[in-house]
Amino acid sequence: MIEPVASEVRQYVLFSLCEEEYGLPISAVRSVIRYEDPTPVPRAPEGVEGVFNLRGQILPLVDLGRQLRGRPLEPTTHSRIIVADGGVGGVGLAVDRVHEVARIPVDDVKPAPAAAVTSVMSDAFEGVATYNDRLIILLDAEKALPRPALPSAGTVQEGGLDA
Repeated sequence: MIEPVASEVRQYVLFSLCEEEYGLPISAVRSVIRYEDPTPVPRAPEGVEGVFNLRGQILPLVDLGRQLRGRPLEPTTHSRIIVADGGVGGVGLAVDRVHEVARIPVDDVKPAPAAAVTSVMSDAFEGVATYNDRLIILLDAEKALPRPALPSAGTVQEGGLDA
């Protein structure tokens, strides 16, 4: 008798943004912490709401709702920061709520419909999957995590930094 080959399974941290559910590969996630208001930083790169202190390490905080959905996070007691590895090192991702870690078979991941995703963000999505009768939008960690362009080092002139 031939036994079926087991499908590869990946783990995702499932979270909510603006009433939609998303998944981020657990391999990109360092930790999940309670939401805290960031400290604003003058002339921060676009998309960076400010910085926060995580066990002595200062990290940028990105409002993922603003980045992916165009609507800023309205913090509640359920809001969380997903600390992930981004293109510039550690980064905090502000989300409405973190639900669970899910195991999703690779065979269950379907491409996101082209008509439903803007061309600018299409690379950020790995696909969609159904998990416990819920549709989950899966993010590609390499492309979805913020990679803010930091201001280049310039010279200090009268009136501030020349970037």
